[in-house]
Amino acid sequence: MNSHPNSVKGSALTTLIGGIVILLAVLFFLVKLATGGYYSDVEDMNPNAVETRIKPAGGLLLGDGTPVGQREGKQVFDKVCIQCHGADSNVAFSPKITHNADWAPRIAKGFETLVKHAIDGFVGPQGGSMPARGGDTTLTDDEVARAVAYMANESGASFNAPAVQSEGGEAAASSEQSAAAGDSSATGKAVFDKLCVACHAANSTFPNSPKITHNDDWAPRIAQGRETLLKNAIQGFKTMPAKGGDPSLSDAEVEAAVAYMVNQSGGTF
Repeated sequence: MNSHPNSVKGSALTTLIGGIVILLAVLFFLVKLATGGYYSDVEDMNPNAVETRIKPAGGLLLGDGTPVGQREGKQVFDKVCIQCHGADSNVAFSPKITHNADWAPRIAKGFETLVKHAIDGFVGPQGGSMPARGGDTTLTDDEVARAVAYMANESGASFNAPAVQSEGGEAAASSEQSAAAGDSSATGKAVFDKLCVACHAANSTFPNSPKITHNDDWAPRIAQGRETLLKNAIQGFKTMPAKGGDPSLSDAEVEAAVAYMVNQSGGTF
């Protein structure tokens, strides 16, 4: 007569225990499913596993996916500078790219001065203001310099932009480029001292010839661009004889002499 209540109690207990087991099993599989993609054996000490565990959670990339410091001048221009310096921009007092007349007096100040103004900011004498780094504080000094070189070179100059460095440090072939630039400068000075000095010396009285170190004389010539200056020097222009009157000079020697004079007079060829 008393076995029936005990049977009911046993059945209820079994049902309760079964329900708890099922619930725990469901929870276990849900947790396993949620974390299965991130499972790793932290005891595994092989090199690949260790590198994976200590790898930074993320890396800093700029808006276009380029690591900080690696953007070329055109990339910086297209992202930042174009707002004020685009060819069709209507921002007052800012030189517009490809508008050589806008850039000529700026180019005459030299690359270092232009870069300094771009990095630190600059207020023009007639109005207008250039914010430091174009208003983008994430830009490095080299990225700003590359942007300045890009805009100036599209507008009559021939500036040498800082090379993008590889992860290991110096950009490839930078030392070779420096050595070549040094040789060219020495050749240019030698040609100048031997030939060009007669008309282009700083104290020359020869009329209508730009005098070396006289930036104002050279600014409108520099604005014409490197190719035009070289063509005029090699072929002759008005009272300027072809190759300065010395046909034995090679085109490369004439080019070196032009670059030497320009670089001493506010430009960067």
